[in-house]
Amino acid sequence: MGPLAAALALTAAALHASWNAMVKANPDRFAVMAVIALFGCFAGPVLIAIGGHPSAEAIPFLAMSMVIHIGYYIFLMHAYRVADLSHAYPLARGSAPLLATLGGIVLAGDQVSAVSFGGIVIICGGIVMMSLQFNVRELGWSGLGWPLATGLMISSYTVVDGMGVRVSDSPLGYIGWLFMINGIPFALWLVVREGRVGVRRLGNAWKIGALGGLMSLAAYALVIYAMSFAAIGAVAALRETSVLLAAVIGTFLLKEPFGGRRTLAAAIVVAGSTLLYLGR
Repeated sequence: MGPLAAALALTAAALHASWNAMVKANPDRFAVMAVIALFGCFAGPVLIAIGGHPSAEAIPFLAMSMVIHIGYYIFLMHAYRVADLSHAYPLARGSAPLLATLGGIVLAGDQVSAVSFGGIVIICGGIVMMSLQFNVRELGWSGLGWPLATGLMISSYTVVDGMGVRVSDSPLGYIGWLFMINGIPFALWLVVREGRVGVRRLGNAWKIGALGGLMSLAAYALVIYAMSFAAIGAVAALRETSVLLAAVIGTFLLKEPFGGRRTLAAAIVVAGSTLLYLGR
């Protein structure tokens, strides 16, 4: 994993944590998420115009990714409904890189050094540790189940898109089509179900959703592009250092507790990230 891929992944991490905090802080999370997804319909054609259309071999991967992303958005909203950002976000993101690494090795033929794999395991452990400062009896098992289900969706679309972009012959074209097909279902469902009320909800969430959409698109575009020339699991793991920023946002802006255990977990994540980079 070279310097360019690392820089792309870390930039994506900062953007990703920021838009997730915006979703968590807004009372109408569904409308905000719908606008964020819908924003891709505007950015997609631009990327396709620049990079051209992806190959036919990429179409099945795009279809699978669309279905998985719908599950991801649904699970993420439920996770934020039942748990704090500083709990749900690290648990969801922390459970994903190891699964993505294994999927990349088995399905995409990635080669990952022992040092890099160790760094990925350490990052995952630190991220999960950061999220476990909670009482299961108070939060309920849904506070564990929804974030973990979100993590499963994250690892699934990461591997699918990592494989799809490699056979696409056009990373930008693949990303453009991915943004467009993922942008339609949520907004359409809201309008069909609620009519004018749904349109009004989208209008009220437009400004914050557009900003979040721009951050979301930039973050995922950077990650997908990095995976076109770097190992899927390594990029995914380094991106998940976004949990450090999410923890800071949750603590200082959303007034969520941090605690000594999460401080230690943050240090573990940094150590794992360093090991991952040194093992490239």
